[in-house]
Amino acid sequence: MTNATTVADLESGTDDGAGRKPQQRGDTRGRLLAAAQELFVSKGFHATRPQDISKAAGVGHGTFYLHFKDKQACFLAFAEAAAESLDAYVESHAGEELTPYEAIRESIRLTYEFSRAHPGLLAAALTDMSVIDGGEGGSILMGRWGIMWGEMLAGWKAEGKIAPHVDAGFIGYAIPGIIRQAGEYAAGKETTEQEPLDALMAFLAAGLGLTKNEET
Repeated sequence: MTNATTVADLESGTDDGAGRKPQQRGDTRGRLLAAAQELFVSKGFHATRPQDISKAAGVGHGTFYLHFKDKQACFLAFAEAAAESLDAYVESHAGEELTPYEAIRESIRLTYEFSRAHPGLLAAALTDMSVIDGGEGGSILMGRWGIMWGEMLAGWKAEGKIAPHVDAGFIGYAIPGIIRQAGEYAAGKETTEQEPLDALMAFLAAGLGLTKNEET
């Protein structure tokens, strides 16, 4: 009778037969994700191999598959972690009781600020899944942002704080793409950090029917 250890055993916190504690296994997964982040950012998805991640994390190649089914699963975990990091950053730095105009501006400003503080992280996490698996996909992070923006716009629309003609779901999915493309364009220009943000807000305010001084 074999004494095989399954991924479910590791994730449930049961002993793996090698004396490793749950915290140690969690640390190993964290090291793998940290290594994956560095490699996905510097080399891209296709040029990064599971054995590269294992080596950078300082673990055996087989250990990778105790934590991730394959490289795609590892990438999805990396993208999710990047999304959570950005969400936490925006939430912890944004003010309270903001008007829709102020909330949108702060969210965009903090997204750009986070991106500058972590060069290449969001660009790597925004990789389209269809490029990875050859099927219908889209970016995990873009989809997450689209839902968030759509829900936020729908709430403001119900409260009469944005123009009634706005299709909250459609525009919600469009805004992350606008933010991304505007940021990439501005990065290649000699502008201040304020100028692209002002231009983007003028465009969004006109389309959504916002003013700087509306009530919260």
